[in-house]
Amino acid sequence: MGDSDDLFDIYRKDHGKAALAGPALATALADTVRRSLAQIEELCAEVSRALAQARYTTKLGQTVTDRSSYVRLDRQSESFRDYLRGWSQQRAERGSGGMHWEAQILVTDHRRTTKEIGLGIAFEWPVQSAEGEGSLAFVEFWPTGAGVALPSDARGFQRALVACIIKLEQAGELASVNSRG
Repeated sequence: MGDSDDLFDIYRKDHGKAALAGPALATALADTVRRSLAQIEELCAEVSRALAQARYTTKLGQTVTDRSSYVRLDRQSESFRDYLRGWSQQRAERGSGGMHWEAQILVTDHRRTTKEIGLGIAFEWPVQSAEGEGSLAFVEFWPTGAGVALPSDARGFQRALVACIIKLEQAGELASVNSRG
């Protein structure tokens, strides 16, 4: 019967966790978006460093689009911070709502040719957890359909980005310094 006591303790601990609500939920939602975009930006910078010999640079585009309203915003602007504050407050009040955004990764080759790789980003609903962070976002690369969860599959994100670059090379849209063309 010790097992059922352990299971009950697990249930009680998990059930007793206060679900995020109100201002705490709004803050957590906005933080999830900011942290996810910052992680994507850092992963792009790491790919650029890894592909430096091929003379590719990758970076997250400045604009993002909220798919629920199709509002396009510069993610470095004050208007983005204001929008994100309102966006997260609305979702916190309703307890639901569209969490899907679009973004682009800009890839530039040695000829200064730049191509966009489209991303669909589904932000995860934040949970309060003593164990630390769960998933922040699920990212889908539109050119290949590859999807990864962040932050747990950061390496998968980088592999998917490189696969998209290879696909653009094969289509003749980008060229590494080592390829002909």
